[in-house]
Amino acid sequence: MAIGVRVRDLSIPRPDPRTLIGIGLAAVAALLVLWLTQPDPSVPVLVAGSDLPSGTPLSELDISVRHTADPTGLVEGDSPGDLSAWVLAAPLTAGEPLLPSLLWPPDVQAAPDLLAVELDQAHAVLGRIDPGDRVDVYATTSRTGEGSTTRLIASSVFVVDASVSDSVGSGNQVQLLLAVDDELAALLTAAMNGGSLDLVRVGE
Repeated sequence: MAIGVRVRDLSIPRPDPRTLIGIGLAAVAALLVLWLTQPDPSVPVLVAGSDLPSGTPLSELDISVRHTADPTGLVEGDSPGDLSAWVLAAPLTAGEPLLPSLLWPPDVQAAPDLLAVELDQAHAVLGRIDPGDRVDVYATTSRTGEGSTTRLIASSVFVVDASVSDSVGSGNQVQLLLAVDDELAALLTAAMNGGSLDLVRVGE
């Protein structure tokens, strides 16, 4: 006996175009929210908002913020903050970034003069001194029949600049510019002329 089978045509409903548009807009909105809530991969750094003079506290200057992906060697932050009382050691033109080496702390304003010191690296932390560091200064003097005496003559002296040069016949020499006032300059100069100096880099 033959069996007849009737296959019913299946109809697939077509989506409403308005529904597709709604789904698309919802997806775009979700992606936009995700993008807006992601943390900014760049880092804020301080730059000169206009031409800036030297010797003026940052709190009194026009400081702007710029974002960069690589803040190495720059001053990070969205405001001067703890650096408000620091001053520029050299003028900057508008748009130039602030550099740590161009900033002097408040106490340098009390010792605005510079004294050049050149020492063998063995007496200057093997040359591992950078601008912005602080050093303690020890003086060693010798007197006939009394031996040598070493004493601390200056503490936490601010290093304005530092470099190492290779002097012919005398090895590497560390050349420093130290922030001093009249009294400290006289003390260090007398110590250099009357004996030898050793530096100790002060830890943070």
